[in-house]
Amino acid sequence: MKENRKPRILAFVVLLLVSAFIGCNNVPNNDKLLFSVSADMQVEFAPGNLAEGGKVFVARQWYPGWLFGWGTGDRPADTVDDMQAYVHFVDWGDYVEGDWRTLTAEEWNYLLFERTDAGEKRAVGTVNGMHGLLLLPDKWELPSECSFVSQAVSWDVNVYSDSLWEQMEQSGAVFLPADGFRWGEVPYSYECEGLYWSSTTKMKGCPYTMHFDDNILAIDWEDDPQFGQSVRLVRDCK
Repeated sequence: MKENRKPRILAFVVLLLVSAFIGCNNVPNNDKLLFSVSADMQVEFAPGNLAEGGKVFVARQWYPGWLFGWGTGDRPADTVDDMQAYVHFVDWGDYVEGDWRTLTAEEWNYLLFERTDAGEKRAVGTVNGMHGLLLLPDKWELPSECSFVSQAVSWDVNVYSDSLWEQMEQSGAVFLPADGFRWGEVPYSYECEGLYWSSTTKMKGCPYTMHFDDNILAIDWEDDPQFGQSVRLVRDCK
């Protein structure tokens, strides 16, 4: 038995060394993917908005996702027009593999307005004809073939083809498409504004949402939680 001890100890040491190079949630620890959402928390964004059914993400960041009523992680297809049906929040991340969750209103605010150089790391733009909000990670290096104008207030300033956006994405850029919102079964303001749920409320029945169009960026409270809005999940990396 003694002769097997050293190989087992060596294997354990190797496992520790490998683990040291693994980031949060068993994802390679790559700084260019990380965004600060508080003074002591960084997150990685999901690869796309949450898709219809609430179990997976859309295939590309600029693809429209499904528009969910607030907190419908356990019933993602719900479109009932009844405010009382949306009083209790159930995180969509609880039903998606990979330790995902929804940002709080405070985290959205920190990400957009309070982190270091926040104003230099956001702008509206267009990817493959889809309007949306561009966010850059904490540590950012612009690809040589790309350009980026921070705080742009026109969809026509930061415009990327599929190939150019692939370079931006590989450098850590995130794109939140302007999917609009849904009332009942009917979508509105498609490709003109984006509304993304948070996990927190101002008061009972009034959740906060991150809202943008080509010249507005704000964290608002919404008194209609039955509105269908976009969801982009994150996972923590302290």
